[in-house]
Amino acid sequence: MRPILLSGYAAKSCARAVHNAYDPTVPRPDVPVAPELRALFDTGVDFEAEVLDAWAALRLPGYVDLRDLDGDKRVHIGATLGAMRAGAAVIVGGRLPDDLDGGRTGKPDILLHDGDRGYHPADIKAHHVLDRKHDNAPASTLKAPAWRDAAPLPDGGARHREEDLLQLAHYWRMLQACGHQAAEPRGAICGTDRPGDPILVWYDLRTPAFRTFSRTGGVATRSALERYDHEHGFRRRVADVARQRRGEPGDPAPLVEPVGQDECATCRWASVCVDTLPAGDLSAELRGALGVREYLALRAAGIRTVDDLAAGDPATLLAGLYGGEVGHLRTRAFRLRKAVTAARLARDGLVVRRRAGHDVPHADVEVDIDVEWSADDVVYLWGLLVTEDGVSAYTPFVDLAATDEERLARACLDHLAAVAADAAARGRSLLVFHYASPEPRQARRFPPLPDGPAHPDAWIDLLPLVRAAVDSRAGHGLKAIARHGPGHVWRDPDPGGLQSQQWHAAARDGDPVAARRLLDYNEDDVRATRAIREWLRLQE
Repeated sequence: MRPILLSGYAAKSCARAVHNAYDPTVPRPDVPVAPELRALFDTGVDFEAEVLDAWAALRLPGYVDLRDLDGDKRVHIGATLGAMRAGAAVIVGGRLPDDLDGGRTGKPDILLHDGDRGYHPADIKAHHVLDRKHDNAPASTLKAPAWRDAAPLPDGGARHREEDLLQLAHYWRMLQACGHQAAEPRGAICGTDRPGDPILVWYDLRTPAFRTFSRTGGVATRSALERYDHEHGFRRRVADVARQRRGEPGDPAPLVEPVGQDECATCRWASVCVDTLPAGDLSAELRGALGVREYLALRAAGIRTVDDLAAGDPATLLAGLYGGEVGHLRTRAFRLRKAVTAARLARDGLVVRRRAGHDVPHADVEVDIDVEWSADDVVYLWGLLVTEDGVSAYTPFVDLAATDEERLARACLDHLAAVAADAAARGRSLLVFHYASPEPRQARRFPPLPDGPAHPDAWIDLLPLVRAAVDSRAGHGLKAIARHGPGHVWRDPDPGGLQSQQWHAAARDGDPVAARRLLDYNEDDVRATRAIREWLRLQE
C-alpha cells in the first residue's frame, strides 16, 4: 500500500476533506473550481510571481530559482537537494524530498540559508501579515533576506495567522526529515504589506501563540509546531482509517463526520459531504456562524438541528457540556448568541431582520462614497452618489492606469467640497455615508481635506448602524444586507472585491468591457448603501 503523504495544506484545512480524498467509497465529484476559490488562487499566484520575479531581478549571489522544474518530481527534488548541499543562500520554487515516515510532501515557496548549517522555510501570501497596532516584528528584505539580517520594524507587529504558521511548521518538519533544517525552527512570511518593497516577517515556530482547548486544563497556549504536530498527526490517522473502507460490513467508522463550515462553500467535496447532511442540520444551515469544534460540542449536547438551537438558551448551554468544550474560545458567548439568532432567522425562513428603535441620520443632501483599489493596493476609482429630493446622480473619478492616486483623490475631494459648499449656500444640510472603513482611511492620506460635513472625520459609517439594527445569518457585509434587506440588485452577476481587481487588471490592458464593469460595479455599490439606508428608515 502506498504511503500516506499529506501536503502543507492538510493540517490547516478540513479533516473531513482528507477523509474523502482517501476513502474509496466516497464518489469523486467532477466539479469545476469555484469562481471565488479560483480568484483567490489566481491572486496568490500572481503575487507570488511578482515577488519572485522582482527577487530574481536583483541577481543576488547564491539565488537559485527552480520554478521551471515543477513538472518532474524526481528531478525537482534532486535539484533542491543539490542546491541545499551547495549552500545556496536563497532557493525559490524548490521541492523537498517526501517524508515517508512523517507522511509529508511539499513545495515551499522559499528556502533561506541560516548562514550555518541549514535552511529556514518561507512562504509568500497575498494578504497582510503585519498588525499596525503593534511594532517590533522581525523582518528582512529581499536584498538581505536571511534571519540573521532581520531587524525589528518600528511600525508593525507580526500577525500570527495560524494557517500560515502551520504551513511553515510543515516545511520545517520536512527539512528536519532530510537533515537540512536550520539551527533554530523559524520561518518567514512575505505578505502584501509593502507593495513594491516586499519584506519577510519572521516567526519563531516554538513560541506559544495559539489559544487552544485542553482536555486536562481547559485552555492551553501552544506553539505553531505543537499545533501542527497535533493537526497533521490527526489527519494522518483520518486518512489511514479512510483508506481501509470498502463499503462492506465491518468497515472502520470514519474518524470525522461532515460538519458545515465556511470552507464548504469552495470545497470540491461539498456535493458528496456536507450537502448530504440531514435536512435541518445546524452546521449545514448556518455554515460559518460557528467553527467545527463548536458544532461538534453542540451535537454532543444534543443540539443537532436549527430548531434545536433556535429553542436553546445560550446561558444554559454555556453552563453545561457545551461550555466545557469551548472554554478556550474568548468570544464563545458572543458567537453562541449570534448563532442562536441565526438559527431563529433560519427557522422563520428569513436571512435578515430589522430591529426597531434604531435611528439613521437624515440630511437634505446625502452623499454615498465608495473607493476601489487594485491588487497592489493603489486606488484607481472614487465614486460619489449625490441624492437630493429623491433624485440621485453618480459621478466617478477614475484612473485605470492607477498612476496618480493623489490627483485622483484631490479631484474627488474637491468635488465633494464643492457639493457641500453649494448645499450650505442654499441652506440645505449635507451628510456623507460610506460602508466600513476604507473610504475615510484612504481619503485621510491626501491632505488638505475639505472642511465641515465633507471632512472624512464627519462621514458616517453605515456598518455599525447596520450591526446595531439588523439581525443577519449571512453576515453584515454590504452585499448580504443590500440583497436580503432592500432587495438591491447588482448589474454584474458575480460582483465582489476580488473580481473587481481582476476586471481592473483587464481594463488596464485595454479591455473596454472590463472598464464598463468596474464603473457599473462601483455605481451599484453606492446605490446599495443608499438602498440600505432607506430600508432601515422604513421602521422609523
